[in-house]
Amino acid sequence: QGSILSGALPGLQEQGLALTRVPKIKYLIIIGGAKFRSPAIADKAYANMIKIPSLHFLGDNDFLKPHGEQLIESFVDPFIIRHPKGHTVPRLVDETSLEVMSRFLDKMEKEISELPSVKAEAEAAADVDEKEVCI
Repeated sequence: QGSILSGALPGLQEQGLALTRVPKIKYLIIIGGAKFRSPAIADKAYANMIKIPSLHFLGDNDFLKPHGEQLIESFVDPFIIRHPKGHTVPRLVDETSLEVMSRFLDKMEKEISELPSVKAEAEAAADVDEKEVCI
C-alpha cells in the first residue's frame, strides 16, 4: 500500500493536490509498487508523465506485477530492477541489479551536487583547514 501511494504522490504534488506545504519530492524508490486503480485518484496522479528520477523493483512473481508495469509506464526514464521473487524486497546479488542501483545513485548524487546550496557548502568546506574537525 505504501508503494502504491508513493508512486502517486509526485503527480498529485505537482498538481497541488497533495503535500503542498513541504518541499517537492525529488527522487523515488519503489519496491513492489503498483498504479492506483481508483480513477478518482489515478486520473489526477498520472495525468502527466512523472519526471522525477525513480528506481522501481519489480518481482517476476509479484501478484502486483501487471499494476507495477503500468506504474513504471507513468515515469520518464525510470530505473528498473527486475528480480525472480514475489512481493518482497530483493537481495541485490547480481551485477546487473547492482549496476542499475549504482547508476540511479550516481544520478541522484550528480543532481544534488549541482544544487546551489550544496555547491556553496562544498566550496566552504574546501576552505577549511584539513586538521580542523567540525562536529
